[in-house]
Amino acid sequence: MQSMRYIGQVLVMFWVAVLSAYAASPVPYSGKIDIQGVNFFGDAQFAFSIHDGNGTTHWRNGKQPGETIKVTIRNGRYNVLLGGQGMNSLPPELFLKHKLYLKVEFDNGDGKGLRHLAPDQLITATPRALVAELAKVSEVAKVAQVAKKVGNSVITREMLSQEVLSQLDANATVSPSAPVTITRDMLPASVLNDLNKSVIITRDMLPQDVRDDLNKTVTITRSMLPADVLADLNRTISKSMLGSDVLADLNKSSSSSSPITLSMLAPEVSAKLDQNGSVGSGVVAGILISVPHGQPAPDGYSLYQRGTLKELVWEEKAPVSVARMAYDGVEVLDGKIYFVGGYNGSAKNTAERYDPTTDTWETLTSMSTPRHGVASAALNGKIYALGGQDLSSVEKYDPITNTWSVGVALPSEVNHGTAIAVGGKIYSIGGRNASDQSINQVFCFDPSLNQWQAKANMLTMRSGHKLVWFENRIWAIGGDDGSDAINKVESYDPNTDTWRAEATLKIARNWPVAWVANGNIFIVGSYDPYRSSIEVYNQMPSLWNLSGSFPVNIGVADAVVLNDKVYVIAGHNGSSYSNKVFAADLNASLAGVYDLYRKDGNASAGTPIVQAEVADGSVTASKIANKTIGKDQISDDILKYLKPEITAQPHANAVYADSNFSLSVTAEGKFLTYQWAKDGSNLAGETNAILNITDANATLHDGNYSVVVSNDFGSVDSDLAEVLVKDGILNGLVGWWKFDEGSGTVAYDSSGNGNHGNLSNGPTWTSGKIGGALNLDGVDDVIIATLPNLNGSDITISQSVWIKTASSKQDQVIITKRVEIHFGYPTIMLEEKLATIAMDKSGTRFSIKGNIMLNDNQWHQLCGIKELHTYSIYVDGIFSKSEVRTDQYPSSDIIHFGNHIPWKNSNVNPGFDGLIDDVRIYDRALSAVEVQALYNMGQ
Repeated sequence: MQSMRYIGQVLVMFWVAVLSAYAASPVPYSGKIDIQGVNFFGDAQFAFSIHDGNGTTHWRNGKQPGETIKVTIRNGRYNVLLGGQGMNSLPPELFLKHKLYLKVEFDNGDGKGLRHLAPDQLITATPRALVAELAKVSEVAKVAQVAKKVGNSVITREMLSQEVLSQLDANATVSPSAPVTITRDMLPASVLNDLNKSVIITRDMLPQDVRDDLNKTVTITRSMLPADVLADLNRTISKSMLGSDVLADLNKSSSSSSPITLSMLAPEVSAKLDQNGSVGSGVVAGILISVPHGQPAPDGYSLYQRGTLKELVWEEKAPVSVARMAYDGVEVLDGKIYFVGGYNGSAKNTAERYDPTTDTWETLTSMSTPRHGVASAALNGKIYALGGQDLSSVEKYDPITNTWSVGVALPSEVNHGTAIAVGGKIYSIGGRNASDQSINQVFCFDPSLNQWQAKANMLTMRSGHKLVWFENRIWAIGGDDGSDAINKVESYDPNTDTWRAEATLKIARNWPVAWVANGNIFIVGSYDPYRSSIEVYNQMPSLWNLSGSFPVNIGVADAVVLNDKVYVIAGHNGSSYSNKVFAADLNASLAGVYDLYRKDGNASAGTPIVQAEVADGSVTASKIANKTIGKDQISDDILKYLKPEITAQPHANAVYADSNFSLSVTAEGKFLTYQWAKDGSNLAGETNAILNITDANATLHDGNYSVVVSNDFGSVDSDLAEVLVKDGILNGLVGWWKFDEGSGTVAYDSSGNGNHGNLSNGPTWTSGKIGGALNLDGVDDVIIATLPNLNGSDITISQSVWIKTASSKQDQVIITKRVEIHFGYPTIMLEEKLATIAMDKSGTRFSIKGNIMLNDNQWHQLCGIKELHTYSIYVDGIFSKSEVRTDQYPSSDIIHFGNHIPWKNSNVNPGFDGLIDDVRIYDRALSAVEVQALYNMGQ
């Protein structure tokens, strides 16, 4: 019988809410801020305002637009009291007269000023939200919701319960502890008018969902009651406060003059009375609200019950070309799915690509090596295939050219391992070694260094596990520790190079399938035994739970998420290799799923709840005609096509001291703007797609670079590009002539080895490509130096020089070692106007010509390299030609720049006509990256 008392109280609460709407109270609001995926900590300035669908502002926190208040943010979350905390008061009837939206602006002091946190949020009143939630558990709540929908100026006496009429006409006592008399002259005119109207609400006036709920039978427990109702449970309820239907029930079990006794209460209510109120130690909190699954709890609420995800609905897609175990061979790149390697009794070098728009697979160029137990990753526009049975090799696929090329090999064989690309690097984690033993080793490939580096080992030896990126960590899940399948889970922080243990799986799983979606990790299947069960990891309360099943038993498959769908590809079903592809819509599992939150303590009702939605009908023909449709009225499904999208991330190659380098980003979208940052701080004036850095040094330029690409519809942050300035370009330098002296007859050697050169026949000083240079006349001008210890047929040497030709002479010597009338090796010259490495001895000679004409009166950088018997020529940092020669040629210690004196043919003048600058000679072979760095120094 006490539950009927609760029904009356709900109706009174609604009536009081109607009367009190003329004095709006401050409104709690909570939000969440993260920057580049990291929850914000600290103080920030906020501006709040409330406007209607036409853009008219009805309230703001300060007197002027843009006036801010300071708000403290912890772990990304913040709470404010709109209309309180020194803000302007909320206007009366604000929430009754308009469909309102909350606009939030944010400034974290980074110099960008206030930024609009879109989209603006639709506001609905808590009494409605409360009733909407209670409608799930009580038919009475639906009645209250209908009453609210009736609106202003249409409430009649017939719509009021008997107890309210009694209170109005008889001045009944509402509370023994606080007597209040309500008379007609206390009511506003609009309510008095309504009291005299005659309107009858019939069932056919109610929406279908309300009529359905009226036919339900639901038990109301104390945990559903607000604090003031719980308090009233300890008071004496008089018959005058009861409706006629309640009085009828009382007459069935008690005399008409008797109060409600404990014997009339349900057992669970009696039990609660023993624990609370005057008998117990306090009052249990009351109001419940519903929040869409995955959204944060409003301020003052704690989780009461997590909504249950709907089971995924799977459909078959086009099968792969070859049924096989997938291992870790499936990746997503540029909106398509790639599947490489695998095993079906023999290792496969197959590569194929799936287009979700056409549901078709395309066969690609095969890998050079079959890979059983392959791992794969997508990085910088390429697919990497790592290791496999008996393999440490790596190869990479270029979708543009449909070709595979050799990558940097792993430090040792890794098979049945797993890889993941994070932060512009590839991590190879676990697997088996050459002895087929499970390992816990972690290797990281940094493309800027072009090498693998060892990282902190996993806590557990394992192979056949899966990796996912979740909450800014790499998670290693399940696998085989060498003896059996395991249920262990651990995660790795790339920033600190540390591992930690996580909650274990319900079921041990070897070679499961894994993916991340909607704030959860999903695990499907297993190998030997094969399974179809699905487990889901949720952070609240950090546990794995079984949730549905896959259509078939599956193991050694792989999965990816693309366009809000998860695809599970190939594998083994326990009896045969599989070529099947299954897909499920991830959003469908969340549609209509809500979490319940309970108000903490005795907080009062009336709190507006902000809902992230665009109301039906908010986009109108008049708005289209007046061009007033903004991004806040555009759905996320459409908005994502208007926002910028980064198609090529910034990437830093090796950067050497004193060189120039650049970072670039490629993005799609209209009217794009760019803002580069270093270590999270904006770089002033760097607002182009390319960031250029000159004269690199570690102090100024080491750091993590990123760029924000924006337009009117949103912004996107790039990945971090780490720049580390190296000094290695000076290693092995035996001679370095800068030609910066400006006067005199000596060109000093800046390598520190004392190999100074003497100017002969009148070269003149002038401005060069890098500092100063020498101008040679093409007749007999020359610089002569001594450079010992670079002789013999098996030496390795690299020579770099900047030149600018002034004539179209066919043959011009730039750097040579003189051997009588012949030139020694390796001579750098122009031959037939092409950059050339040449050798000559007693009528026998060879030349390796490049492929670029250089008599264009422009600056060019030439680099010739002899590594044992391999000769290579580079022009402007780009490889041009290479050959292997085993010819034996003598040499001497004398080196000439710009001429060869004497020349074997007196009728030919080989002198260089033009400018020469920055000659460098090394006793080692420069890498292609180092050659490029030398070229960049002149840019």
